[in-house]
Amino acid sequence: MNLTFLIVEDEPITSRFIREIIEDQGFEVAGTAKSADEARSLLARHRIDIVIMDINIQGSTDGIQLVRGLSEYNLAVIYISAYSDSQTLQEAAGTHPYGFLVKPFKEADLIATLMMVVSKVRKEREGIEKSQQQEQFSECRLDEEACRLHWRSQIIELSKNETGALKLFLDKSDSPITMEELRHAVGGDKSIG
Repeated sequence: MNLTFLIVEDEPITSRFIREIIEDQGFEVAGTAKSADEARSLLARHRIDIVIMDINIQGSTDGIQLVRGLSEYNLAVIYISAYSDSQTLQEAAGTHPYGFLVKPFKEADLIATLMMVVSKVRKEREGIEKSQQQEQFSECRLDEEACRLHWRSQIIELSKNETGALKLFLDKSDSPITMEELRHAVGGDKSIG
């Protein structure tokens, strides 16, 4: 699963530094923004997974205020800021960020933070996808004797082979199926091509 980043940073040198590091790690950067308006515009046009968010950006909306208004995007946020006073940290913590780096930071610090956040986001997304798959399978019931699949409000007539194959897929929905298992589910002890 490849993740896409957005950088919201109004200092061009810092923005370019962050972008180069992210891209060197093999990730895509959808764009960079200097203000809340630019960030919203990029979010509307691209699927973004992780945002590197400076707290002090151009315009009347700061980075924390911007993040508060982006809850519908399901973003992982890493704050960067030269300010690390208790009030700033408390306000930032209220938005549940995935990380916080104090400027100036080293390349190694950014890479370490990126790797931790990427790992966490991937694990969360895999859990969501697995949950959605299980939810889909929970909406169906296989009647093996009658060779019927009850899917939502539909009844689907199946052949004996289709029933065997579908039972195997439902039983092993979260693991790989070998050709041998599929042959056995469809043909039993018979040799099939």
